[in-house]
Amino acid sequence: MSIPEDERLLTLQQWAGAEHLTLTLLFTDIIESTAIGIRLGDNTWIEDLFEHFSRARFYAGWDDCFVVKVIGESLMMAFRTSSDALRFAIDFANDTGIEYISIRVAIHAGEVQIRDNDVYGLNVNLTSRVQSMLPREGILATEPVKRDFERRVGLDSGVRFIPRQVELKSFGSELVYFVRSKNWRDSVKAQRSARGKLLERTKLLVPIPPGTQF
Repeated sequence: MSIPEDERLLTLQQWAGAEHLTLTLLFTDIIESTAIGIRLGDNTWIEDLFEHFSRARFYAGWDDCFVVKVIGESLMMAFRTSSDALRFAIDFANDTGIEYISIRVAIHAGEVQIRDNDVYGLNVNLTSRVQSMLPREGILATEPVKRDFERRVGLDSGVRFIPRQVELKSFGSELVYFVRSKNWRDSVKAQRSARGKLLERTKLLVPIPPGTQF
């Protein structure tokens, strides 16, 4: 499923329907993107990058969301519901469109302001801070996202939330959750293996031990 043509023509303000509202924000970032780009060169890397973005838009087509902007190899997206954002993150992290691409994803829900076709407010900064807590691939969500997801989907969805108290610059202590889905471990192993071959690493890839948090 792809995004309908008429929805692609909407501005962010038109999609949101208000200048002040609560949205779920989602940031993505590619692991080791600079090393990959150096290895492949601009032509191949940019082609693969656009294939990666195309896969994001494919999964976004299932949900009521808006791609706010692309920053280099990163995406900033807005969703109306936390459960849609989390479902998108799980699908996209497991299938990034390119076998060697792994991503880190941050998800947070809160009040924002829409101006000049962009999203503003402290909750944008908080989402960015949450993403900075992920040194490797993975999905990190805040308490509002976990709560809304469990209320809508239930506690038996197969998605696990692993809590961790972190210190976010300027925001202080926050409770966040590593999100684990059924296929997450296998997807990460496959992506790391493909990336290792691409970058011609000579060391054996270290298996991901049970309970590892990134």
